Amino acid sequence: MKSYALFFGLMLTGCSTSQMAVQAALPLVESQVLSMQEERDPELAEQAIPANLKILEGLLKQDPDNTWILENLAEGFCGYAFSFLEDAEPERASALYERGKDYALRATIIRTGREKWQDLSLDEWSGALNEVQTSHQPALYWMGHCWGSWLMQNLDSVEAFADIPRLEKLMNKVHDLNPSFHYAGPHLFLGAFYGGRSKMLGGNPEKSRHHFEKALELTENKYLLAHLFFARTYAVQNQDRELFKSQLQAVLQAPTDLLPEQRLANQVARKKAAKLLEQIDELF
Repeated sequence: MKSYALFFGLMLTGCSTSQMAVQAALPLVESQVLSMQEERDPELAEQAIPANLKILEGLLKQDPDNTWILENLAEGFCGYAFSFLEDAEPERASALYERGKDYALRATIIRTGREKWQDLSLDEWSGALNEVQTSHQPALYWMGHCWGSWLMQNLDSVEAFADIPRLEKLMNKVHDLNPSFHYAGPHLFLGAFYGGRSKMLGGNPEKSRHHFEKALELTENKYLLAHLFFARTYAVQNQDRELFKSQLQAVLQAPTDLLPEQRLANQVARKKAAKLLEQIDELF
């Protein structure tokens, strides 16, 4: 009887051996993710991140419903595309934004238990968002973040413009769940979303400025990407040269260890701010 119970127990655990191995590896992988976010050398990060993403994809093959892996892949691909590809290789960046969005969508389906998120009417989309909970926010946020980044690379696409109402509803819902999530990410996203387009194309400078100011307030001016996006979207769109200059100078003058846990993001912001400031006479 004991041998039968042991055999039955092994059969039960045997079917999830791969998942158990992944779970055992995740603390090490999580430490690698945190270490990368703390990296002070963007060039080193640019070379290292692709290998880390492939490790995560390998783990995902063994545990395809792991939402932590899916969400970190979404964040990783979108962050890599923004940090190192968007300016020089926009088509490649666009493809990686889509890849990140797909991972976030998979996580959203698993977290919400709702299979159908694509091909919904706007009313159906609104209804689905009405049912989401705070625990679903990471997947929803990264889906919207990657989606919005893709959209900004494809503004000449009819598909991109058709997506705008759904994306707006999604990220306003994410904001309502918790506006402080990921260094005030919902505020930062909505600031850029409303600030990066003219009123004719759906922009809203009042909403944009409000969201940027809240993002800066909630992060105590330490998350430098908020300054960067305030300058390159709202300030440019509204031709506010002084605001543009002051926001970029705030990035360039900030201490290196202002936010150690997001040192890499701040270093990327610093590099992009320096290049953007060089273009001031072309933009104004």
